[in-house]
Amino acid sequence: MVRYLRYKDIGVIVFNDKNSPANLLSSKNLKQLASIVNNIIGKDPPLKAIFFLSKKRDIFIAGADIKELIKIDTKKEALEFCRRGQDLFNKIDLLHIPVIAIVNGACVGGGFELALACDYIVATENKKVRFGLPESKLGIVPGFGGPHRLTAKIGAKRAGLLIDNGRLLGLDEARRVGIVDRIITKPKKISDLKPLSKVFKKPVKPAYLPKEDFLERKRFSNKILGRPAKNALGAFLLIQNYKKTLLRRKGVNLQRRIKHCAIIGAGKMGRGIAYLISSNIDGDVGLCDIKKDAIVEAKRDIYIIYKEAVEKDLLYKKEAYLGFKRISFGITSFKDVEMVIECVPEDFVIKSQVFRDIEKELRRSSIIATNTSCISINKLAQSLEHPERFVGVHFFNPAYKMKLVEIIPSRFTRKANVDRLIKFLYDIKRIPILVKDSPGFLVNRILLPYLNEAIFMLQEGIPGKDIEDAMIKFGMPVGPLTLIREIGVDVYYKAAKILEENFKDRMRVPEINDDLTQSDIPKKRILKKEKIQYRLLQPMKREAMLCLREHIVDNMDLINLALYLGVGFPRTKSIWEL
Repeated sequence: MVRYLRYKDIGVIVFNDKNSPANLLSSKNLKQLASIVNNIIGKDPPLKAIFFLSKKRDIFIAGADIKELIKIDTKKEALEFCRRGQDLFNKIDLLHIPVIAIVNGACVGGGFELALACDYIVATENKKVRFGLPESKLGIVPGFGGPHRLTAKIGAKRAGLLIDNGRLLGLDEARRVGIVDRIITKPKKISDLKPLSKVFKKPVKPAYLPKEDFLERKRFSNKILGRPAKNALGAFLLIQNYKKTLLRRKGVNLQRRIKHCAIIGAGKMGRGIAYLISSNIDGDVGLCDIKKDAIVEAKRDIYIIYKEAVEKDLLYKKEAYLGFKRISFGITSFKDVEMVIECVPEDFVIKSQVFRDIEKELRRSSIIATNTSCISINKLAQSLEHPERFVGVHFFNPAYKMKLVEIIPSRFTRKANVDRLIKFLYDIKRIPILVKDSPGFLVNRILLPYLNEAIFMLQEGIPGKDIEDAMIKFGMPVGPLTLIREIGVDVYYKAAKILEENFKDRMRVPEINDDLTQSDIPKKRILKKEKIQYRLLQPMKREAMLCLREHIVDNMDLINLALYLGVGFPRTKSIWEL
């Protein structure tokens, strides 16, 4: 909903979509806004300034309504959609009085284009403020005049980079590059805007060029009708709809929260999970390891992650300080813990002993979760006296960046404990999916054959750079060889061998050296990019289809979601269309 208010000689346009967590530039809202702007142009008594405000906490305007975008099926519809937005934003741009956007949070896509159509962008002091045009990640381009206005504001080079990579800028960076004209404390009432109306004057702007709008409409219509756009828009809706259904799952108690956690194993994964929990939940997190050096290193690394979060405008200094203080390093007692997450090395004997040791001390109601990536949850559950409280919870590395978490119940796990875990993961801003206990579960089952094939190709003499470049060109965030190094060659190899034991020749693992070099390859082989992509992606597609047939997850959409969030599979593509 869009409302117009007047206070003395200033006008205020307020966005507040009551039926949505975000303000959207839906057809309905654009129509209401057009009516308000036309009224200001034609009838309203003279004003000194106009302000755009949002009533939503931490959100200005999130852009167009994706449900409407995905329904655009003809060139005529695409051109008309674009033209309506352009005409409206041009009217705002050409008003004879200063127009100021007061940005209090996410200002992205069409919302950012609206802010750019204003004369000035004023941001409130809020770490949640973000600016950007992420349309490229959805397979489309901005369509309401944002590119040429952003170019005029910050220059062609900076604007081009932001549009091409779809990156979002935090408050401090947006101020540095010239997007934000002023930073203020959040206005508590409309009268607080009055002083700003005296500060800002109508600026002289570059002449309006209709040709730019025409070219933008043409680019938009070409993109929105393509298969990459349909895939990416569908992926966006899939993820949003899935998140909405999580808490509607029967049995999930919205009021009951897990606030006291312990993590066993202070390696890279344990450290990431400790940061993730402590930065999202007002509770306490214990981190322990049999190696004292690992605790010292974990404390240092988690401090660095918090420091970087402040530098990147993700957290306030006070939030980072409080989050770090929630972690107890080197705990020895588990008697008050509601959930333990085990992150020790991938070894059945070691894990089983850990479970036996801690179970004696834990309360009967406490959950024991293992972060194994491949070992059978049913087999591990048999190590416990009370296996009904045991569950697999597979985070992806780095845990504080990757949104997906696989939940793998054993045949003994109580549903109530799964429901508690779902709520907990939701509280720490992760997206869980339920996966059947099977070697590799879902993501690793699909991913590891892809990594195996990359090493086989390397051993055949295909240059590592060619392999990496082909998959980055396809849209993967990193190449397969880089991914193996990030996972850790030893970790990859151990997980791959577990799958080989279960699936034999279909999951054959190549022998590798620690640095993945080609020093013993006598002759290089050159393959076209498309051939490299085909060879690497076909094993993924094969396993995805088998996972669906074996009911590892309930449906095809969950496999898509897992690949997007757990692997970084490009959302403009579909594994089923390869």
